[in-house]
Amino acid sequence: MIQQEFQRNKGSGEESAWDTSFPQKPLRIVEIALRPAWRSWILILAVLAGIAYLGGEVLRTAYISILAGSEEASTLERAVKLEPSDPELHHRLGMVLFDSPVDADRIEGLKQLRRATELNPYASRYWADLAWVCELAGDTPCATQGIDRAVKLNPMTPQLRWVAANTFLRAGQNDAAMAQFRRLLEMDPAYAPATFHVCLGSLGNPQLILEKVMPPAKDPSLKLTYLNILSRSEMDGADDLARQVWAKTVAEGTAFPLSAATPYVEHLLQFGQVQEAENAWRDLEKLGVIANPGKDQDGNLIFNGDFDHVPLNTGFDWRSASATYLALDFADPTPYSGKACLRIDFTVSRNEAYQPLYQIVPVAPNQSYVLTAYVRSKDITSDSGPRLQVVDPVHSNGPSAMTESTVGTTPWHLIKLEFCTGPNANFLQVSILRVRGRTYPTEITGSFWLDNVALKPSGTGVEGTCHPSRP
Repeated sequence: MIQQEFQRNKGSGEESAWDTSFPQKPLRIVEIALRPAWRSWILILAVLAGIAYLGGEVLRTAYISILAGSEEASTLERAVKLEPSDPELHHRLGMVLFDSPVDADRIEGLKQLRRATELNPYASRYWADLAWVCELAGDTPCATQGIDRAVKLNPMTPQLRWVAANTFLRAGQNDAAMAQFRRLLEMDPAYAPATFHVCLGSLGNPQLILEKVMPPAKDPSLKLTYLNILSRSEMDGADDLARQVWAKTVAEGTAFPLSAATPYVEHLLQFGQVQEAENAWRDLEKLGVIANPGKDQDGNLIFNGDFDHVPLNTGFDWRSASATYLALDFADPTPYSGKACLRIDFTVSRNEAYQPLYQIVPVAPNQSYVLTAYVRSKDITSDSGPRLQVVDPVHSNGPSAMTESTVGTTPWHLIKLEFCTGPNANFLQVSILRVRGRTYPTEITGSFWLDNVALKPSGTGVEGTCHPSRP
């Protein structure tokens, strides 16, 4: 029925509800729904394609990174083929190839390192490694040019300056090497010992090093480092230059730690240059590096004889030696005079020989001297107690004398020793000594105090009348 009605209306040309609603509205709905769907699919496909591409790049990059971490040349070569514009890959491949014993590999390694600097000419590390490899390959111009470029790109790295200086030195470019060493010491004085040793061994000219390598700074630490190295050198003229460096350092008037000068003073004493050592010691006093507690005691040759300061254990101050079962107190508050004194406690009953403290004292030959000190004791059990000894440790014809020992319990009292130096004497050793006991009771315990130690000339020695004291 519906179809017949439709045909009848259509053939008559009359309008009806079927003409306006049925065939038109569904067509519009389909048109509106289909067009956005196609666009969405196209967009989705495009996004999926982008994701696939990016995912592939990520995987590719990750794969190259894995290859780049290898130490195998063949693996690194695959990485270079995949990413030929990466300078780091060329650099790594070059370093690995040059480590090969095969000449062809080493030649190719050098090419790869050059390629890394071409791709990135601003990486100082690439130039430094290229310089090192070129030097190993015997290409000196490449080595010096490479390290020069590396330093210019990274001028504030001391390690690079050190490498550059040594590269120039091995290439025979001494002026360039000394300029690099000089700048290195300005940047980092910790390189001073190594720098001076290398320069002395390579250049063989201590004066040139002082002029061209030593920075023109007022800080005395570098000069003292050089001084201590010179003093141990066997090179001709090293001792004379060391004295010049010392004089120049002292003349600048800048104080410095005692530890910086100790090696020089000890070297002078070790080789018997006592007068020079004494002069250096006086220079240290003038600079305020050390203080002489006994400087007001006219004519007293003993340094710190009142123990008003803890001994420095070097130079011309008291030196302590390790001793078992002894306790030393350099600041005992019960002195004979002054602020403090030395106290020695024999803590365990034993019959041992002890020499816990000594001092090196400059003296004149064939001269009469008198050694004095104040001592006291408490409960010293042995028949052989502490005493003072004077000996010439170098010359057998020098003095070797001891004071009487202190035993039992005694108040402060004066001990005294007169002696003469030998014809070759220039220094003596003054010691606190305890010799082994020979009669009962031999073992020693108790306490001993020492203060106001003094050594002074007692008159001019006359040959035939002033003879060294022997035990």
